[in-house]
Amino acid sequence: MSETIKTVLKYGVSFLLTGGFLFLAFRGTDWNALVNSMRSANYWWMLVMFAVLMLSHAVRAYRWKYFLAPIKKNVRYRNLFSSLMIGYMVNNFLPRAGEFVRPYTIGKLEGFSRSSALGTVVMERLIDFLSFIVLVAFIPLAYSGPLTEQFPWLVETSVILSVVTLSAIGCILLLLSRRDMVFRAFGFLSQWMPKPTAEKIEQITHKFLDGFLFLKEPKHYAMILLTSILVWLLYIIMMWVAFFSFQEMNNSLLDFSAALVLQAMSSIGVAIPTPGATGSYHLITIQSLTRLYGIEETIARSYATLTHAVGYVGVVVVGLYYFIRDHLRVSEVLQENISVEESK
Repeated sequence: MSETIKTVLKYGVSFLLTGGFLFLAFRGTDWNALVNSMRSANYWWMLVMFAVLMLSHAVRAYRWKYFLAPIKKNVRYRNLFSSLMIGYMVNNFLPRAGEFVRPYTIGKLEGFSRSSALGTVVMERLIDFLSFIVLVAFIPLAYSGPLTEQFPWLVETSVILSVVTLSAIGCILLLLSRRDMVFRAFGFLSQWMPKPTAEKIEQITHKFLDGFLFLKEPKHYAMILLTSILVWLLYIIMMWVAFFSFQEMNNSLLDFSAALVLQAMSSIGVAIPTPGATGSYHLITIQSLTRLYGIEETIARSYATLTHAVGYVGVVVVGLYYFIRDHLRVSEVLQENISVEESK
């Protein structure tokens, strides 16, 4: 099967998922009521939400510096933030493609291996999964209602994600500590490959594993932990301040603990590979507000629509600004093959 067909199938499935989730989220919507609800929202609070969102991205970019420290010291913060926002912008159109664009961009701006940077992005995502698992564990402290009755798949999903994430981290630690074993195995397999291809794969693998070298520098653990907590705290604050945009939510039982629950639940929708979490975020956010807190469906749909739109449009605008400033081309960032020349 050609690469073009594989790409079309991959993104085709993603866009079909988006359509399916949007259909489920907005099935039976009273569109006039929805428009009126969104018109009556207090958009000043949405601006506050956007500011908190950008602050969370700023902290995430700062945390990335510690992942990259063993590869290159003193990476410019401006380039970290630029690469992050460009990657998120691409994710809004092509799900998960931004995870390859980020290392490509920072590698180009800072002049080091894209493969090593990709390793840091993989590790960052694993830490995000661990953070999500911890957040889910806090839900019983913030919500005492019928959570598992309304979402029976939540416990099973958390257990599966925990096992997969911890197993992946364990494998990474093993590979990092026993590189000799990895390359002995590769040497055996590579005898059936053309020599230039084998050498290129070995080189890229070496540099990819370099992306996990921060694990050998415990001095950075405290800052990575602190910034990870701050990122997720800002996410929760972001959901909380958006409540104030709707008078009906102010009159309900929604508080900071409800924002924690909503952030944990909506993170599942964000993890589903749809462009910019479109559809999946809407469905889970709407169901969480209506089933867990009794929010009227029109208000829940308004909240989901506006919060998603603020994040989506804001990331696209900021990402596009840096995309233009850094003189990138669409043809460059859409090349998901990391195995380009890595001889730096």
